[in-house]
Amino acid sequence: MESLPNLYPKITEFNFKIMRSDSTPERPAIISDYWYSIDWDVERLWRLDLPVERMPLAALAWHLDVPVWPDEARRPYSVTPRQVLENPAEHPTEFRRVNAASLDHPLEVFRNRDRLMILDGVHRLAKAHALGLEEVAVRHVPESEVRLLDH
Repeated sequence: MESLPNLYPKITEFNFKIMRSDSTPERPAIISDYWYSIDWDVERLWRLDLPVERMPLAALAWHLDVPVWPDEARRPYSVTPRQVLENPAEHPTEFRRVNAASLDHPLEVFRNRDRLMILDGVHRLAKAHALGLEEVAVRHVPESEVRLLDH
């Protein structure tokens, strides 16, 4: 699979620990419960030889209401994809990223607890939703490629 451009700067180990800190009051519980319960390397995921499947966008639509993105002041976990799509003028940075997202690349998904979650591709999901698509291309990442963390 062709490497996708990483639109976010690399997170240093120090910054990752700060972002993961339980003392970060701004981080919503859903972020802690899902994204910070596992660890993965997105570039490693891209190199995996996994089949691409089509699935209903509705199965992943819960991501549209999770504050996964920073706001314009760069406060983490402040903006949901739905907010960006509904108010692009208030969220120009993330709106540009949604528009730039290429649907030529599948979303990387992983079953974490009771939900199928996106490891890479929330901007692509938002774009597919904005375009009214009913299905998206996905690759199911095996558990062997994701490290479960204690929290």
